[in-house]
Amino acid sequence: MKGVITMLLSLSFFGLAQGPTYLWAPCQIPTEAFSALPERAQTLSIPIARFLPETGALEFLGAADETELLSGNAFLYLDGEFFLLGIREGTWTTILRGKPDSAELVIFGTGSPEILSSFAILEALGLLPWGEAIELAEKTVPLKLPAPPEGLKLDPILWALVGHPDWFAFSRDYGLERAGIRVRVVAELQGSLSQDFEGYIRSSTENLAELLIPIPLLPELGKDPAVKIVRPPFVPHPLGG
Repeated sequence: MKGVITMLLSLSFFGLAQGPTYLWAPCQIPTEAFSALPERAQTLSIPIARFLPETGALEFLGAADETELLSGNAFLYLDGEFFLLGIREGTWTTILRGKPDSAELVIFGTGSPEILSSFAILEALGLLPWGEAIELAEKTVPLKLPAPPEGLKLDPILWALVGHPDWFAFSRDYGLERAGIRVRVVAELQGSLSQDFEGYIRSSTENLAELLIPIPLLPELGKDPAVKIVRPPFVPHPLGG
């Protein structure tokens, strides 16, 4: 598996100098790897941020706060059935994000990379399928916000966030309020939301609901029949601003 990954990296990274591109691959998570992830991460001294639904805040293990968490070479976010693992090596970042049975592998950076040791960490955590090749494809970050697919009632900013390689940088650049791998949004409604989203609602009226929802669930929210549009909350500008 490592030999195939290395070959694809050497072929694909050349394109990164030509524009905002990154490497991407779907990845099947081995059985039981997700349940063992917190313990294995602690064994490797990887700090963890866990979202607590009862408080609506992050709990940190191995770091005092998110600033310290993200300053390290590796970090792990846990939020219900979702996770995000980040590994940094120089100017390169490897992200594995997804659910217990499947995830997406994202690699981005600048300059000429060395052979990335992040795969050794992924293997130590049991997150890579044993003996299977991972084919990394080159993708490009759109220069303009892409329109959502027909029937997906998401604001273009939120649709771009879902597919962006770096959720943290994108949220910062577009002024989105993030809590771990969740983002605060407003759903304009024409009915009652599915019960599947009740646990994410922070406040609501007859026609609006404010949610703090995992980023991977945004497309599902945008497909709900009760939704007219899902958008970032409006932030009033200061007088004279």
